[in-house]
Amino acid sequence: MKAVTTARAGFAAAVLVGTVLVGLGPAGPAAADPPGLVRVGATSASTSSDKNMTVSCPPGTVVTGGGGYLTAPAASHQGLVSLDRLEPLNNGTGFVARMREVHPDGGNWALTAEAMCAPAPPGWDVVSFTQAPNTQIASVSCGGKRVIGAGGRINNGFGDVVLDYVVPTADLTSVSVRGTVVPGTTPTNWSVTAYAVCASVRGVQRVEFANPLSADDSKSITGSCPAGTALYGIGGSVSGGGGEIFLDLVHAIGTDKVATRASASGPVLPWALFAYGICAS
Repeated sequence: MKAVTTARAGFAAAVLVGTVLVGLGPAGPAAADPPGLVRVGATSASTSSDKNMTVSCPPGTVVTGGGGYLTAPAASHQGLVSLDRLEPLNNGTGFVARMREVHPDGGNWALTAEAMCAPAPPGWDVVSFTQAPNTQIASVSCGGKRVIGAGGRINNGFGDVVLDYVVPTADLTSVSVRGTVVPGTTPTNWSVTAYAVCASVRGVQRVEFANPLSADDSKSITGSCPAGTALYGIGGSVSGGGGEIFLDLVHAIGTDKVATRASASGPVLPWALFAYGICAS
């Protein structure tokens, strides 16, 4: 298993994407970022089977958010595999990502899980809510706190239900998650769990980036936090596609950029892709 840690600092950093190191360049003014914020990641072995990966936060930190993605080289597996779990652990120790083969994929592929971690901010907590079986959308609120991280999980979907919407609300009060049934399948007793990482903090904002409606086979999008801020958490969503679009990348690039990617399993009507970052100073 390969692992990578990216700390926010005033020097050139790097992120492991598959087996390729990608330079990020100068990281900007560290004093403006949440103190002690780091990104950690771990990559699975390359096999042809479903994968569940846990990445742990460093000692003295708690999870604030995270993601997961189909690791490069990815093109031949897009439209065959999909994320169905992006979960901040409620004890704060890390983040879990799971990806399933929705359609048979004879090739080997790998999954990277990643966690954003920081010293516990005031009021830190992870809350969750599981919707009634066979109900598509689940939402969970932080009450009087702010959302700093988001996650979602499909329970008992086994690749017949994909996770295609993990979205913190614009006012950062709650998180909504959607599971979509793959056409041609008949899953039963599946459910959706929404997760929110909450804290009593100021100076947080949600940023949103969109790749507009079109019938492309695959789409990706990348966006950055405003200058002087960095990512506590990330999210992504698909609009349209009717269960034929598989989200295969929700990814923090370093500590200040968010990226998403989704791919079609066959000919589709126009669909859109979104990326979300929760940025803090």
